[in-house]
Amino acid sequence: MTSSDPDAITALAGLSREALYAHAETYFRHAGGTEPNVAVIEHEGVRAVLKDYGAAPGWFGRWLGPLLIRREVQALECLAGLSGIPVLYRRVDARALLMEYVPARPWSKMRPGADAFERLEALVAAMHDRGVAHCDLRSPSNILADDAGRPYLVDFVARIRRGAAWNLPWNALFAGFCRADRNALAKLKVRYAPELASEAERAQARHGPFDRAARRLGAGIRALTRLFVRRASR
Repeated sequence: MTSSDPDAITALAGLSREALYAHAETYFRHAGGTEPNVAVIEHEGVRAVLKDYGAAPGWFGRWLGPLLIRREVQALECLAGLSGIPVLYRRVDARALLMEYVPARPWSKMRPGADAFERLEALVAAMHDRGVAHCDLRSPSNILADDAGRPYLVDFVARIRRGAAWNLPWNALFAGFCRADRNALAKLKVRYAPELASEAERAQARHGPFDRAARRLGAGIRALTRLFVRRASR
């Protein structure tokens, strides 16, 4: 039985939070501070990933964890049906979601070839066409590849979405973060497959204003989460 079995997926997605943890096979990450539990759930031959801020302390767990889950749910719903984006099975509750397990590892460990880079670039372009900029593709754990070189993108908590057509200032900002995503791919190629990188891509890999803005966005989110955790520990 595979993850494409709709009845098995329905059965897994219908499990309670407690039942999901009872079927946890392994953990990619254990909750602590600002980190969620990220567990691989196996049920009736189907695997899924549970991302859960429920164990986060105090203010962070009550307020920021649900915000981060909502942001990721919105991105996965917007990108539904796009190959290379995990399928959202269910929002378990305000602090947790259940999504498709993908048999892939970080790009840096797989070192895929030229065809894989082309597919990755096409995936990112399709994501942008759907109105989502990832904003954290410089993180080595957010771009994955399977044994066949198929790319996957994960962890959308820092994402920026395209605004309404009339919102020109916001859409200019969105376009800048899309450029930052593309710059991150160029940097990935320069670092792990320099023989494939063109001179234009080498120039693109250098930091631009929106690369700095993306890093500041991530740093701001981390600083805010640390503040919540410090207050919760008092």
